[in-house]
Amino acid sequence: MSQENLDRLRAGLDEFNRTGEIDTRFLASDFEMHQASSIVDSAGVFHGPNALGESLRELQESFHGLSFQVEKSIEAPGGEIVVFIHVRGRGLGSEVEVDNDIGWVWTFRGKQAVRLVVYEEQAAALEAVGLSE
Repeated sequence: MSQENLDRLRAGLDEFNRTGEIDTRFLASDFEMHQASSIVDSAGVFHGPNALGESLRELQESFHGLSFQVEKSIEAPGGEIVVFIHVRGRGLGSEVEVDNDIGWVWTFRGKQAVRLVVYEEQAAALEAVGLSE
């Protein structure tokens, strides 16, 4: 696993947690983000280096104190990086607490991310790259 790519992912999430902004320099111009299931009505495929930031900002608009913490990462046989994320927040208006574990599958081309697939279940992220729990 490229430790450098993983370090960029962690730093990007840390920055988002602090500032609400994403450093898009590590995202390729043809970057694609796939929401594998409906997460706050945001299922679908989003294109371009701003896709990740726009999706996270949309989530921020629905939750107080939204944060993403990397719990674990695994390199898949195909070179993808599977990242287990712990998400916390409290719904605006509803005040319902969100405390979930999700899985992200990142694909890199060199030092740039070209694809992110977001899974609501960590097991589904592992399955997608041919691994199991």
